[in-house]
Amino acid sequence: MDISRAVASLLQEDIVSVESGATVSEVVRLMTEKSVRNVFVMRKGKPIGLIRDWDIVRRLVASNLNPELVKANDIMCAPVARVRADAELSEIAALMAESGVRRVLVTLDEKVIGTITAANLLRIVSHFPDRNTHEALKSVAGLT
Repeated sequence: MDISRAVASLLQEDIVSVESGATVSEVVRLMTEKSVRNVFVMRKGKPIGLIRDWDIVRRLVASNLNPELVKANDIMCAPVARVRADAELSEIAALMAESGVRRVLVTLDEKVIGTITAANLLRIVSHFPDRNTHEALKSVAGLT
């Protein structure tokens, strides 16, 4: 399988991740250190979930839980949406719209090679006349 031009143009190769047993305090420190708003949760090298900054606020802070005691797998969103590296823009947009996610993992031969965000997809898709992709992206962005 090859990486499609569409995926290659959008791919972010830096994946910030933690093991599922990490505490939320460790997650927050890593997010701060890396200046990111999302962290993938891994188990034995495989992605099993995603923690967004909003998940920390909603599931931990709002419930007045101790971040030293709560584990990453307790507050993560799962499962993780994924696309193959040879996916087309319309497939990626449709997956985001159907799954209600704004970030997907990209795999090549079962190995995670990066992520694609709705923001990156939206930037590039304006150059393509594909109506289905535009409609799916508007749905992902909450514009429909």
